[in-house]
Amino acid sequence: TTWSKTEKSMTPVILRGITKRKEMRACKERGRDFYYIDTGYFGNGKKKTYHRVTRNDVQNFGPVIERPGDRFERTGIKPAKCRADGRRILLAPPSQKLLNLYDIDLETWLDQTLTEISANTDRPVVVRRKPVRTARTSDDSMENALSQDIYCLITFSSIAAGEAILYGKPAITLGPNAAAPLCSQSLKEIEYIKKPSLDEIHAWCRHIAYCQFTEPEMRDGTAWRILQGG
Repeated sequence: TTWSKTEKSMTPVILRGITKRKEMRACKERGRDFYYIDTGYFGNGKKKTYHRVTRNDVQNFGPVIERPGDRFERTGIKPAKCRADGRRILLAPPSQKLLNLYDIDLETWLDQTLTEISANTDRPVVVRRKPVRTARTSDDSMENALSQDIYCLITFSSIAAGEAILYGKPAITLGPNAAAPLCSQSLKEIEYIKKPSLDEIHAWCRHIAYCQFTEPEMRDGTAWRILQGG
């Protein structure tokens, strides 16, 4: 359907993609539930197997809930121990489309962030603007970027923060982020950065695995049941 046909309704609505800013704000203003769908937090390769589904927000910003390990184990991911052993900082700016949700200008954010980084450390900074998806899943992957003598990753709301943690690199999140429980959240902490334990990482992974779903799970009711607390 289209938004114009349903905007007066209070029936819960499904929205996909960060460009649905107007629709999300309208839902929040009216107290109307919406379910936001986007790329999953982890477990995707060249094919998008997992899709995150969040009630009334763009990521799961809630506390880490103790969950079974079944869904995470199915991804086959083995988190690495978090080590801050590189020299360089990898800065992954958000897209302007995402920053529009928060009424922030990308270039202003980037300039301010680089200035604040330089005030807190003399480490060299590598700026990695988000590549196109084909590059991210081939020769310009996040795993490859993090292997280039990287000390930590800094981002805003990108799921790259969670990816960095899984690859064994600490991260700083400067905006609302599902990985925030595992990350530092201030640039003043660059040289004293949070390094979550493997137990903390596994607990977060078990939780987040219950916040993303495959297409068949969205069709057969699994996603709806879990989202409703079942």
